[in-house]
Amino acid sequence: MSDDVMLFDEKTHKYSSSGVVYTSTTQLLKKYGLSANYANIPAQILQKAAQKGNAVHKALELYIGGDQSMLGLVEEVDLFHNYVQLQGLDLLMARSEEIVYDHQYKIAGTIDFQYQDGNDTIIADFKTTSSLHLDSVAWQLSIYNYLVCKGDVLTYYFNKLKVFHFVNGRMYVKDVYTVDYDAVKGLFEANLRNDPVFIYVKSTKLISDTDEVLVGQLLNELDIYEGAVKKIKGELSNVMSRVKENMLTQKDYAVRTPVFALTYIGEQHRKTINTKKVKEYLINQGENIDDYFNETIVADTVRPKLLKSKTTIIEAQEKEDI
Repeated sequence: MSDDVMLFDEKTHKYSSSGVVYTSTTQLLKKYGLSANYANIPAQILQKAAQKGNAVHKALELYIGGDQSMLGLVEEVDLFHNYVQLQGLDLLMARSEEIVYDHQYKIAGTIDFQYQDGNDTIIADFKTTSSLHLDSVAWQLSIYNYLVCKGDVLTYYFNKLKVFHFVNGRMYVKDVYTVDYDAVKGLFEANLRNDPVFIYVKSTKLISDTDEVLVGQLLNELDIYEGAVKKIKGELSNVMSRVKENMLTQKDYAVRTPVFALTYIGEQHRKTINTKKVKEYLINQGENIDDYFNETIVADTVRPKLLKSKTTIIEAQEKEDI
């Protein structure tokens, strides 16, 4: 058996690989008090709710896998089907009930639903509880996100999290916030050490180590893409120069193809105000220049700038890791 094979025992709800039992996401959240607290609810009611939830999850799994037999029989499947149709989601590209895990931290879990919505990768969970505990869901989905990304911080913050909440004959689809990457990693490390409690203290640094790496990676990627775009625009300009010469020679000023349209626009003369002369004139007339200005407020921001050198940020980071 391959060391990378993850087994799941439905009866015991245990994950294992090469004989080693992994901590499930549910167990991890419960261990550190991050899951919803149902201590005051009678066991009989909890058991009934769990049975219904399992049945709904199974029906949705079958539907996502292409089984249409649940339509008209399971209310939650009908609600989900309508959403899929309205959003134009491609279930052929979706994944349901996928087991994800991390061998280093010995954590495993099963994701209800993963799909593409335009350019966005969505990691989602189905809930059938009477109320939605958003913080607990955020931790659960953020753990799944970490496991899907295999710890890659850049991918972690690009993925989006959603919850499909089925309650009282309706389905609510809500965006879920992403728990800080360092917090999720800290939770894994606490469990690996078997700490009795988990306390995450966010760094008081102006920029965390994780964000420092992330900003560096993003600025490098942006620089690469901007360079590629500049090159493409230059090549396009050269082609347009040749096309313009042909248009002027043949006196034909429009081109239309199945993909694009080109229109020749003749030389234009534009006039702009000489602000220096206008200011001098107003001062000479005894006018208050401020009366002629429109005032706008620009929001404060932090402006990132890539510091180019012979060694790129990524190369520097790799050297630090050695």
